[in-house]
Amino acid sequence: MDVILTKELLGDDEEADLGEWLVEDGSTVTEGQAIASLETSKLVSELVAPAAGVITFKKEEGDLVELDEVIATIA
Repeated sequence: MDVILTKELLGDDEEADLGEWLVEDGSTVTEGQAIASLETSKLVSELVAPAAGVITFKKEEGDLVELDEVIATIA
């Protein structure tokens, strides 16, 4: 399953900075677990895992990520 930035998470913004990963690349996550922090011009929020499984990062901390962009996969 792809981990995608959605409008519900970003609000009016179209992009965010990937502040930090809250889990390790290749670790097992549970559905609903906080996996990353995102920073927009208005807020800092946590991204939660949409499913359980092993996470693989597609983006690095500090990267600028855009709406509907895949930042990780969970298998």
